Amino acid sequence: MYRRWFLCACVSFMAIGGCAVHKQAVLSTPQGQALAASQAKALEARSLDDPQLRQWMTTSAGVQPASWPLTNWDLSELTLAAYYFNPEMDVARANAAVSDAAIITAAMKPNPSINFGSGYETALESPYLLMFDFSLPIETAGKRGYRIAEAQHLSAAGRIQVAATAWAVRSHVRAAMVNFVLAEELAALLQKQEAEQSKYVELLVARFRAGEIPLPDVTSARIDLTNLRQALRTAEGQVGTAHSAVAAAIGIPDSSLRGKNLNWSAIDQPPNPGTLAAPEIRAAAIENRLDVKRSLAQFEAAQSRLQLELARRHPDIHLGPGYAFEEGAHLISLQLGAVLPLRNRNEGPIAEAEAQRKAAGVQLLSTQSTVIADSDKALAQYNAAFSVLEEARRSTTQAEQQRQTANQWLKSGEADQLTAISADIQAEVAERARLQAIQQVQLALGSLEDALQRPVDPASTPALPKKSPR
Repeated sequence: MYRRWFLCACVSFMAIGGCAVHKQAVLSTPQGQALAASQAKALEARSLDDPQLRQWMTTSAGVQPASWPLTNWDLSELTLAAYYFNPEMDVARANAAVSDAAIITAAMKPNPSINFGSGYETALESPYLLMFDFSLPIETAGKRGYRIAEAQHLSAAGRIQVAATAWAVRSHVRAAMVNFVLAEELAALLQKQEAEQSKYVELLVARFRAGEIPLPDVTSARIDLTNLRQALRTAEGQVGTAHSAVAAAIGIPDSSLRGKNLNWSAIDQPPNPGTLAAPEIRAAAIENRLDVKRSLAQFEAAQSRLQLELARRHPDIHLGPGYAFEEGAHLISLQLGAVLPLRNRNEGPIAEAEAQRKAAGVQLLSTQSTVIADSDKALAQYNAAFSVLEEARRSTTQAEQQRQTANQWLKSGEADQLTAISADIQAEVAERARLQAIQQVQLALGSLEDALQRPVDPASTPALPKKSPR
């Protein structure tokens, strides 16, 4: 009977050890290559026309497109598409899932242990020996709660990192949109200016042949035309580069963005710096910056780690009954065990945890200081860029007035065509300066929003959807 009991115990041990079975996925080289090829193909197939993108925008972001597929895309819609496609978002979500899973690990209770033993002795009355011990560990001083709290704070930091990644993605999309929209406008303006400059050169050549002007005047105009054509070719190349940058910021191939109209109707209407007070900007930066919130969550995690290490000064208890069969007698015992904190009381880990908490506190203070400095710097840059834009607007207005006057003089016979074309060219030069000033002020506004990690116009950026697309 005892031999049968011993065999049953061995089988029980084997069964307990084999309860959790995980399949190990081993990919051979051909399989790995096939997986990489299929993933590359899936990336190339990404498109803004994807019906799953529309479903995700509706169910997770609360945005209901009027029709599908969309032909016109604004910054808000492109930002949502980037949240859906950009691989950086997938990485951030995966890392956040790791942090969330750590809460499960922290909440696990220690498993009880069981020991079986058997033996044989020379006593004829009962030669068999059998021993059975069961030990139930009991954590004391709230260690499990502190462990869970630390994991929860780190999980919160991971979720904040997802939001920080989303903001970085939005920032890249915005900057790419600024460059693309203004590059298109600049290329169109340069094409118009090239045509005007060509007419201007033709008129000068005609006057030179008539002996009315010297050759250097014609040569200077031709040099200007050559430089203008070079600028046009550069601008056309920048349009293609900026278009690819928008696609890359979204996370789709450049070919998938072709045929789509990228609109930003209010790009030339940045907010007046007078509405952006420095104290309010600093307060908004401290309140909204995600790195401050992440540093605070990491400080809370360090505090929970210190509490955990302090609790570990108190030993855990191991409680368990024991049973033995010896010489025909049944022996039952109750055991109570604990590690005696005689040689150390966890001083080393406590000191490390205290140092880590202090480092987290210093990091939090440093982050807040950096945030304030960044917001002040970004606001100053925006003020300077807006001043340049205001001057460019005044120059554009004056040049437009001069153009209208020259055209009126041309109609009344008080000026010739050369004067009118010259006024047109001056107006287009002023418009180029205005477009370049708009680009700089919009990029400066983007830097200011990055310092706040919040849009100056909240309606321009959709909230980060809570539900992951995949």
